[in-house]
Amino acid sequence: MGSADPGREYEPPLVAGHRVEGACGQIGAALAEAGCDLVVYSSEAQFVEDWVITGYLAHGEPEPGSIHVRPPYGDVDTDFPLLDERPELYDVRYESGSEWESGYYRSLAEVHGVVLIGGGRSTLITGMVCLAFGIPVYAAACFGGAGRKVWDVMNRVERHLTPEEVSAMGAEWGRDTAARLVRILAAQRERKDERRRLDARAVRRAAWRSAFGITVGLLLLCLGLGMIPLTYALDASAAVNLTGLIVGALATGTSGAITRNAFDRGEHWARTAALGMSAGAVAFLLFVSAQLAASPDILSGEGARRLLFFVLTVGFVSGFTFDAVYGRLKQAEPPLPPPPGPPAGPPNGG
Repeated sequence: MGSADPGREYEPPLVAGHRVEGACGQIGAALAEAGCDLVVYSSEAQFVEDWVITGYLAHGEPEPGSIHVRPPYGDVDTDFPLLDERPELYDVRYESGSEWESGYYRSLAEVHGVVLIGGGRSTLITGMVCLAFGIPVYAAACFGGAGRKVWDVMNRVERHLTPEEVSAMGAEWGRDTAARLVRILAAQRERKDERRRLDARAVRRAAWRSAFGITVGLLLLCLGLGMIPLTYALDASAAVNLTGLIVGALATGTSGAITRNAFDRGEHWARTAALGMSAGAVAFLLFVSAQLAASPDILSGEGARRLLFFVLTVGFVSGFTFDAVYGRLKQAEPPLPPPPGPPAGPPNGG
């Protein structure tokens, strides 16, 4: 992407414009040697695509369809080298619509690297799009134009470029620059692919953690519900009933918190499980202590088994809404200390 028209004004000004054609030919040859395909858009003399294709075709025999042309519909500026003699080398696909911008910017999502040479506003926008979306890009700063502008901001963008690579793009054009250009683009692509693999691996790990957490939550829910038939199968006693109530409340509270975490698509399910277990324990103590205040012998009778149904429900709801439970605890005022008794004095009649 770019242009080097001597009759056009560039900002910053074009530098060594007479060397751009030779540099583009070297770029085309280096890309052909690396086995890369080309994506081009227009064969107008003011743009650099024609020169790149000339160097590309001069280096060996390219694969059929290795030069991809993406002109807008009805564009007649597709007089590329050897297009009429060797049409099998070209893959011409007209984009829908007569505006070149829509098809051009959409095609950037398909390329593996972008080379910017000179150019104006469109070249500048292309460079910004590449930097924003992590598309590998090489801005030849030595020729000025928008390519120099893009190079100026590269050090401020943390994507797939190293400071050494950015510095290399600012060097003067030499014999080995085209080969270095291909290496830098390939290195950016490798880092981009590696980051994509790491992101995919992180997503898979998160999915496994979530699945494991949900499985643990379901097992804990089954454990809590299992306290109901267990207490009915054993002889009624305060120890058995109290154990069933405690285990059931803690298990369902933890299960409720894990369910909430999965519902909210959270990742830290272990931390959430601990908070849910604590909330279930607090809710259990408050609920059961209120029942004991009304019926002190409830744990040793049949009422404890019926109480288990309520405790399991309260535990699960408390774990599911643990943030509300802790909010209420923060708002609760601590109990006041008892008033001091009368001062000690001598017995009556002292």
